[in-house]
Amino acid sequence: MTFVNRIRQYRVYRRLIMSYLVLIVMSIAVVSSILYALFSLEAVKEIDRSSKQVLSHVSYTANVVYQQIQDVSSQLLVDKDVMSFFDADEVDKLKNYRAYMIIAKVQSVYPFIKDISMYNFTNGEYIDTFGLPRDPKVNAQSNADYLSFYPRAAIVDTDASLRLLTFSIVPERKLDTNTPKYALVLDLDEASIQNTIGSLNTSSKRGDTYVMNARGEVLSHSDAANFMSDFSGRHEVKRILSDGRNQGSFVQQIDGKKNLITYARSPALDWYFVSSQPYSELLSNIHTLRSWTWIISLLLIVLGVGISLLLTGNFYNPIRRLLDQVAAVQTAELGGGKPLHQDEYAQLTNAFLHSRQSAERLESKLNRSRRVLKSSSIVSLLQGIDKLTAEQIGEEWGKRLTGPYFRVLLFKIDDKALFQQTYPPFERELIRFAIGNIAQELLGGNFENDAAVTEDELAAILQLPDEALGDTLYLTLSEIQDAVRAYYKISVTVSIGGLCDSFAGLHDSYRSAQEYGDYRLFFGYKAIIDAARANRNRDGDLQYPSLKERKLIDAVKLSNAKSIQAGIADWISFISACTYARAMQFTNFLLLTMIREFGPISELGDTNTNGLYAYFHRIEQVETLDQLGAALTDFCGRVVTVMEANKQQVASLKSTRVIGEVKQLIEERYADACLSLEYAAGRVDLSTGYLGKLFKHQTQSTFNDYVTLVRIEQAKRLLTSTNEVVAEVGAKVGVPGAAYFSTMFKRHTGMSPSQYRETHRITG
Repeated sequence: MTFVNRIRQYRVYRRLIMSYLVLIVMSIAVVSSILYALFSLEAVKEIDRSSKQVLSHVSYTANVVYQQIQDVSSQLLVDKDVMSFFDADEVDKLKNYRAYMIIAKVQSVYPFIKDISMYNFTNGEYIDTFGLPRDPKVNAQSNADYLSFYPRAAIVDTDASLRLLTFSIVPERKLDTNTPKYALVLDLDEASIQNTIGSLNTSSKRGDTYVMNARGEVLSHSDAANFMSDFSGRHEVKRILSDGRNQGSFVQQIDGKKNLITYARSPALDWYFVSSQPYSELLSNIHTLRSWTWIISLLLIVLGVGISLLLTGNFYNPIRRLLDQVAAVQTAELGGGKPLHQDEYAQLTNAFLHSRQSAERLESKLNRSRRVLKSSSIVSLLQGIDKLTAEQIGEEWGKRLTGPYFRVLLFKIDDKALFQQTYPPFERELIRFAIGNIAQELLGGNFENDAAVTEDELAAILQLPDEALGDTLYLTLSEIQDAVRAYYKISVTVSIGGLCDSFAGLHDSYRSAQEYGDYRLFFGYKAIIDAARANRNRDGDLQYPSLKERKLIDAVKLSNAKSIQAGIADWISFISACTYARAMQFTNFLLLTMIREFGPISELGDTNTNGLYAYFHRIEQVETLDQLGAALTDFCGRVVTVMEANKQQVASLKSTRVIGEVKQLIEERYADACLSLEYAAGRVDLSTGYLGKLFKHQTQSTFNDYVTLVRIEQAKRLLTSTNEVVAEVGAKVGVPGAAYFSTMFKRHTGMSPSQYRETHRITG
């Protein structure tokens, strides 16, 4: 019972037993399967060789039969009585009788020949030995064939039919028609071939053996129902016919079951002798062999269980002793353990790692809380939320950040929209935290600093020895930007706040850094912006550019894309010299003016004016002048699209109205022979060429074709409702001249006016 308790209680013990047991069982199963497969394969190969040999004998027999057919035909064609029958131009009963006696004698010598028949196509005589009806295929034999072969079914009487393999010999043809002059036909009984191949099917009750020609037509089959069937579409037959060898074998799935296909080819007849046998019936004792294989395998598995228990006990003893020592120390944890729930390795690992893991978790929590508290304090300090916070931070950092000067650095991730679209919230937080670590590490090489991370930016407090901004700071900031670009494929813009000499002044430095960061609009991504660069060549007193506004509005009204782009570029060039606040203010004024100018047009085009006002929010989110130009281009393009749609709608309505007037004119004046495109164009005040193209576009028909169709329809009505002569009908529909009217009417309806009238009256 000791080993049973160990199996129930200890997981490693169970795993060892299962490992040895699985190894032994798998080895026995693999060896047994391989031996069983090898035996089955060799047995199948032996059956395959036997089938090929038998099929080869049958193929040889068929070649002999074919040679005998040739000998018989040669013998008959040199006999004088037979040739007298063939050469007779008139019916001669005596010659017929003599020829019949010859072929009857020959047929009795060769029992495999069911019937011999002779055709004289000159005098129409036909004789045979079995009393079969004439075969119509003999006279239709190909011009180039001296000897042809085909299977056929001949009806002897109303209740019986014969399955025959027919050899047709045509020695001579008529010179004028190239049709057979006479023919000798030998019919073999398909049953004789079936009896020959029937011996091949004794090993399998469900196997098939059959003979087919090179076209896949069955000449003989163990199942009589398949005689003369077309097997050319079967996969196994396609494979046999495509193979150039005279014999072979392969495995093929037929009706979901695996079959062994064996075949041999008769080169003389170009016949294929095929055997198809199910794998399950190739060996009569295959089930017995399988059963004994399973019994022996099970006995070996039982023996393997005992070996597994013995090996497991030997390997497990050292682990058991170690567990006993640990259990003495950890009785509270290991005592009362439930079966199947004790893992020896886990118990030993917990004994050594439990205290270490607890300490690491506590340390991680403390560090995370410290970072969050520190970041929150820095943000509160920079935003000027609480003066008490500034004093507390000053006391905490007094020894490390001693001044005398400080600046705030702001790191903003460029293309915020793409950044938020590319990364999920958790990954964005990790990247911002990593950027903060990179900035602190690289700045720490030359400056004392501390940093805090918010959702939109990273703020760093930098301690400086003097008021000047040295090259070292700019080089370090560039290095930070390059490192972020290399690691995360994103860029950051850095703004440097104003100088202060105490923690209380950090709020103003932070505000100035935010203001300078907005100037990324002018300098683009990955910029480093300080006060000097932000204010360089900026004119805060520029007046609103009304002329540039009017120029852009006029370009939009004209729907001139080139002028619109030029106007937007001119606008961008102008605001580039403004301060950030003036640039955004002027651009908002421009949008407001254009919405007022084109708002009614947008409403006509089913464009909600609120959609245009949404561009104010888009303008607020732009980060560069390129994005600002793209927003203005999109706005103008939207307005132009609506305007063009309105123009097309108006033009389409006008064209429809004009074509309607022309159609009405045709309906009213079709009887006027002078009705023309020039006349219609004059009535609607359009040029002839333009009206012709417009009419074709709207109706998918030319003006003249449409007039002709109207006249034809009116002529049909008059022909069926009146007794007026054809000339009068033509004149009334605007086609004078009976001949021309009849020609035109027949071209469109397929019959003359008189025929149309008569047909209508008959059908009516």
